[in-house]
Amino acid sequence: MIQKQFFVNGVERNIVVNGKDTLAKVLREQLGLTGTKVGCGQGQCGACNVILNGKLVRSCAIKIDKINDGDSITTIEGIGTPQKLHPLQKAFIKHGVTQCGFCVPGFIISAKVLLDNNPSPTREEVREWFHKNRNACRCTGYIPIVDAVMDAAKVLRGEMDESELDFKMPEDGRIWGTAYPRPTAVAKATGTLDYGADLGLKMPEGTLQLALVQATVSHANIKNIDISEAEKMPGVYKVVTHKDIKGKNRITGLITFPTNLGDGWDRPILCDEKVFQFGDAIAIVCADTYENACAAAEKVKVDLEVLPAYMSAPAAMAEDALEIHPGTPNVYYVQNLEKGEPTAPIFEKAPNVVEDDFYVQR
Repeated sequence: MIQKQFFVNGVERNIVVNGKDTLAKVLREQLGLTGTKVGCGQGQCGACNVILNGKLVRSCAIKIDKINDGDSITTIEGIGTPQKLHPLQKAFIKHGVTQCGFCVPGFIISAKVLLDNNPSPTREEVREWFHKNRNACRCTGYIPIVDAVMDAAKVLRGEMDESELDFKMPEDGRIWGTAYPRPTAVAKATGTLDYGADLGLKMPEGTLQLALVQATVSHANIKNIDISEAEKMPGVYKVVTHKDIKGKNRITGLITFPTNLGDGWDRPILCDEKVFQFGDAIAIVCADTYENACAAAEKVKVDLEVLPAYMSAPAAMAEDALEIHPGTPNVYYVQNLEKGEPTAPIFEKAPNVVEDDFYVQR
């Protein structure tokens, strides 16, 4: 254990820490600043971004022993609050960036560093900044994020009044079809919304912590699940497998229509006979601490018969492809295709023609 004295959001902190813990872990678990999210835990997605002495850093990839006494750290809680939003937070709300919202604190922190160093970026420079710093978002398509940064930059430069970022209720009082912010937008933009991992830190003392045993292959038959060694690990209360599921160990996986060829009950809650995709849940370890749960999860032995992995729709639709869900054809739903008028005459008159083959999800 080591003692560290540094500043977080302008407040001096003097704490004793495990030197091998990450900065993210200390911020979240010891200081209660759960606005810093941990997505990948490997320094790749940017959800855990904080500002360290004016520089953008990934707090999940920095050990606390690398933080020097007197260092200054800014988290999303230090950017703005629900009562006093920063222009970046207002802009993210206005442009509908706060969808699932998990990546938003990291993006706002990242954008703050960008605008501190480049108050007048072009759209291309904003995109390049997020690309270079590997900020990942699965919801927005990035265009609204760039829009938000550009508007916030105008406000910070004094070229736009901050009030223009506020939603104005139409005179008729209708919000359908408007940019009315979703109810959770402010909480997501300020990091005050609790996700599962955040709630786990705020449960009463004695609450069991969970870790998943997940598939590390994309397709396999399960021959055996051995939990005997995991059950003996320190702090383990129980290892839950499919045998512990009461009732039907199935959820409605494939959407059912009258034309579907399956019954819709294709996916197990915890895998029992097959692994269908990388990351499938096979068991749940319940222990006194998250660290003990993770350590025990590593001891669960899953004997697999690895099957071919189909990483695209055409591969799964091939004639020699195995049924992914036994009893349900891989082509389980057929959508009729309706075409309009022949396009050849249009192509003949077009100054430029681009042709390619495409496939999309189901």
